[in-house]
Amino acid sequence: MQASIDAIKANLCDTEDLIIKKIQIENNEGIGILYLGSIADPTDLLTKLVALPEVKKQLEIRAKNRVGSIEEAVEELITGCTIFLLENATEALSVDTVSVNTRSVTEPDSEVTIKGPHDGFNESLGNNIALIRFHCPSSRLKVEFKKLGSYTKNTIAILSIQGIVNDKILQEVHNRISTVPFEEILDVNYLEEWLTDNKFTIFPLMETSERPDRVTGALLEGRVVIMLNAVPGALIVPFVFFQSLQVSEDYYWPYYISSILRLIRLFCVFVTLFLPAFYIATVTYHHEFLPTSFLMSMVQGREPVPYPTIIEVLMMEGIFEILREAGIRLPRQVGSAVSIVGGLVLGQAAVQAGIVSPATVILVAFTGICSFTLPATSTAYAIRFLRFLVILLAGALGYVGLMAGTIFLFTHLTSLRSFGVPYLSPLAPFNLFDSTDTFIRRPLPLNKKRPSLFRTKDLIRFRKK
Repeated sequence: MQASIDAIKANLCDTEDLIIKKIQIENNEGIGILYLGSIADPTDLLTKLVALPEVKKQLEIRAKNRVGSIEEAVEELITGCTIFLLENATEALSVDTVSVNTRSVTEPDSEVTIKGPHDGFNESLGNNIALIRFHCPSSRLKVEFKKLGSYTKNTIAILSIQGIVNDKILQEVHNRISTVPFEEILDVNYLEEWLTDNKFTIFPLMETSERPDRVTGALLEGRVVIMLNAVPGALIVPFVFFQSLQVSEDYYWPYYISSILRLIRLFCVFVTLFLPAFYIATVTYHHEFLPTSFLMSMVQGREPVPYPTIIEVLMMEGIFEILREAGIRLPRQVGSAVSIVGGLVLGQAAVQAGIVSPATVILVAFTGICSFTLPATSTAYAIRFLRFLVILLAGALGYVGLMAGTIFLFTHLTSLRSFGVPYLSPLAPFNLFDSTDTFIRRPLPLNKKRPSLFRTKDLIRFRKK
């Protein structure tokens, strides 16, 4: 026993939060108890064990698993378990006694909804899996754990629903995770960069969510969920572009309301990406398309402005992005006030100083508001940054540059894959049935099939009685 204790201490670099206790049980047998006091608290367990006559039997009942090597014992200790070393035994017993203060279950700030469940993940992997099981009480829900890294020993959970998920996609997830050599996996987004099909695209090829109901919906569609300990979120694969415009709340409203909201989001995507570039191309090169009265009004507004239209728009767009970032990084109590007041003051002052025209301020403000309607934050960032590229092309070549940027964008999107699934599915390749639940929300009585693009084993959601 003492040799094992010394070996464990050496493996843990003689850390001072390693607690070592020894107790005597029946027949004067000794038991060594080891745990890390910073993340484990076995006080209640030890109090109950001492009062029991058959300590060894009770330990075997409560044990999480049996440990056969020093390395396994160290891995159990750093995850919050207590190790019990028995004299003259070739195996030790591990009991889960983790005790870490985490946030209570609250609604995630990044995915707020009006209707539906208001719970969200926290930093405990066990709690997060429990929330998914609470929302999805299915015996087919399978949870698989993996350890990643040689220093950090992060625990990864892979969730799927057997009988629905495609085995090839699930196996591909396991294969990619097993090849990750990176040590510092502190968030699921670290994993995203390693597991993604295309590491050089600005668009997200995996979905992230902090809502258990959204994750449950993804599992029931035949997708795979990847979760990481100490991270309040989950990765969902495969992921296609049009899912960026959908939220779980769509299914909590009547289908006609949800359909209108989806169409509004789609409209806002095109406004955010193309409206500033279209404005620049029209005013700079193709002003003959504008009505005369409107053109004269714009000319009068731009008369004191010394810069070309493209410089004017780029400057205001850059200021708007700076204000947005400042509002996020500032304390919550003053962040929104700085964003709103800063935008109003800077916009009004810029117009009065003759730096920008009123039409440009209106355009940038409307474009910025439209960008806030996109539910997926990663996709919203991609579209906002690509907007600047489209603006430069339109400023250089007019409508020709705008069309070239559009063709390049859609060509790039059609070339992307997420775990083998085309990124623009079900639009390209086109699937009539799946597309009826993409831009609008299909009524639930007609939603009897799961999306075929994920190649699920069981396509039927329900059968008529």
